Amino acid sequence: MEEARLVELWQAGDEAAFAELYQLYKTPAIRAAYLITGSQCDSENVLQDTFLKCYQSIGSLRDAGGFKSWFYRILTRTAWDYCKKRDRESPVADVFDAYQAKEPKARSSLDILAERERERELLAAIDRLPLKQKTVVILYYYNELSVGEIAAATGALAGTVKSRLFMARQNLRGLLADAEKGEAYHELSKISKRA
Repeated sequence: MEEARLVELWQAGDEAAFAELYQLYKTPAIRAAYLITGSQCDSENVLQDTFLKCYQSIGSLRDAGGFKSWFYRILTRTAWDYCKKRDRESPVADVFDAYQAKEPKARSSLDILAERERERELLAAIDRLPLKQKTVVILYYYNELSVGEIAAATGALAGTVKSRLFMARQNLRGLLADAEKGEAYHELSKISKRA
């Protein structure tokens, strides 16, 4: 069923529509929350708080088609609040072991190990970014939101989002160049082509 229709049904009181939206959003939402907070426990709390806030204020959403941006705005701000409560950013652990699909069988174990190591280096570099740069990188590359959707989700102008993405890429290039002179830089090059 179309997402906007599910939102309309939920606004009309259909609990099954809420359950379907929850199933649709829970995995990308917890991944984004985990990458922002760096904590498994906090990411689960952020997910729960985000859906609770959405549930309580779904009636205030005027445009059902804007649910995705509205949802990620709530999630982002909730995750930022958790980071502020801890008064520090936690290091990123290997979130992909729990939430990413299994590797294809045709690849060798050495290839898989090398790729996972590059992912760990990239995630460690992303974790070292300032919180707002880190957030736009996560929403853009890992949750595949557009610049406009990120702007709506974070409350920033589209130009600000583009600027944060640009600065984040520059910072990541520097961080990754320092880490083994570029093994993980190739991973960044792959994702930078999207921009």
